[in-house]
Amino acid sequence: MVYVDPLSDWGWKTLFGTDRYKEHLISFINAVYPELGVTDISYQNNEDPGDAESSRSSRFDLVCATDKGETVLVEVQKAEQRYFYERGLWTSSFKIRDQALKGDWDYHLKGVYSIGIINFEPEKIEGYSWDDDAFFHSFTLREDRNYQPMTNLLRFSFVAVKKFRKSLKELDNILEKWVYLLGNLKRLDGHPKELQDRVFESFFRAAEIAKLPPGQQQNYRRSLMNENDWHNAINHAEYKGELKGIEKERLKTARNLKSLGVAVEIIVKATGLSEEEVRAL
Repeated sequence: MVYVDPLSDWGWKTLFGTDRYKEHLISFINAVYPELGVTDISYQNNEDPGDAESSRSSRFDLVCATDKGETVLVEVQKAEQRYFYERGLWTSSFKIRDQALKGDWDYHLKGVYSIGIINFEPEKIEGYSWDDDAFFHSFTLREDRNYQPMTNLLRFSFVAVKKFRKSLKELDNILEKWVYLLGNLKRLDGHPKELQDRVFESFFRAAEIAKLPPGQQQNYRRSLMNENDWHNAINHAEYKGELKGIEKERLKTARNLKSLGVAVEIIVKATGLSEEEVRAL
């Protein structure tokens, strides 16, 4: 492996979440929201403690303020979860609430823009159909009848890395180049000629494993081991759930057959249960 995985925890925080390489994040934000025209950012605390000790806190992968005072939240989503979009709405609400001023205030707000990088098949998102070939979806608050925008100050964009299937020669714009790199950098063995922009030259240099100090190489490998452990735990849980589901179906079938008066030996052959298990039903 020549380059780090930019969607690993260590790779993401290092390549996009440090002042040294903030031009990478600026370029990516402008690729998603070109109308912002971001020229500089300042990183903010990525945890909001809530209103009280008993409040549920919110933690973001990266939070930054733009040179115009907008807030951009960027998260890498590694696994599907319930209430996926509701979670994004909730986390963004913290950055709207934080703009409230004490005393006289006219409710003038700066924009809050959310970017979710989805590193799993988005079709698994509960309650939302993402069954087209598009890898990018963006949401705003709009009027139901004529789609007139209520405001552009709260926006959500989602980038589904696994749905992007263009080759290097097919890349048309800066967003496609970034998404290609997010999904393929760890598999590349060199710097392709199609990605020779200045910001990508910086990105490739920063991501080259052999040029990292020994301590950072060790931290990166430790991060990969932790993520492998996490994936194995998730896969094992899914496997156990599948086994339980299969066992439940076998028992249900056996009960149905037994209620119909089917002979025990036939039920044993049909379900794979033991004779003792069938008789105990």
